[in-house]
Amino acid sequence: MYSGVEDNIFQDEIEKVSTDTTPGAPEIEQKTKENMAMVVDPDPRSRVRWQRKKVIQMVRRNGRLTREERIQMSERQLLHKSEFMPTSVKKLVMLARQIAGKSVDDAIVQMKWSKKKMAAEIGYYLEEARDLAIAQRGMGLGKVNNEILKTPKKIQTVDGKWIEIEDPTRMYIAQSWVGRGPWRGKRIDYKGRGRMGIIRHPSTSLTVLLKEEKTRIREYEERVEKKNKKGPWVHLPNRPVYGQRPYYSW
Repeated sequence: MYSGVEDNIFQDEIEKVSTDTTPGAPEIEQKTKENMAMVVDPDPRSRVRWQRKKVIQMVRRNGRLTREERIQMSERQLLHKSEFMPTSVKKLVMLARQIAGKSVDDAIVQMKWSKKKMAAEIGYYLEEARDLAIAQRGMGLGKVNNEILKTPKKIQTVDGKWIEIEDPTRMYIAQSWVGRGPWRGKRIDYKGRGRMGIIRHPSTSLTVLLKEEKTRIREYEERVEKKNKKGPWVHLPNRPVYGQRPYYSW
């Protein structure tokens, strides 16, 4: 700040400090293609083979998309896995079954008022999955994008329940399952007559698959269309019976 003052007795020292570099400062590594290759492209030969195979498949199909590809282009989903929680699979699977098929908001309310120990943890991970789905995939933005249906659509779920859908972008839990994690520890279980056992402390993770109501509407319409194409079921064919016997034929 004294660089403009010529009669300062510390002028030489100030200019020397400003020009010299800080000793011990690490050099900044430039993010070049060669430096990032070990991270973004660790196996280039396998990548080239995979790209070649995909180009061959695209040419062979003449640009036609499969049913799964069309669905992935028109519908959004998010797969979120939680950290390992200090509980067992038998205890956590009950909560996973409780939230399966419900909307994300309803599942969070269920976990909020549940008496189970891990309900608060599951509610936290559901909120985290909801926020990631909104921020990363753009799910649940029907009100912002004006995608609300003028008349609610009534559909039947796989469980046989009838629901009305006003927002086709509302998120629901399509699947939820648990996974066994590493043992957190173990302790000795002392028994009678000099016997003993080992009690292991388990850990379990929860995985949820979030989808929009567009998927549930499409699945319902496909089931209805398949049922209509099948036609009525004929109980017994209308034809005469031959070779009747007064005893069993088998």
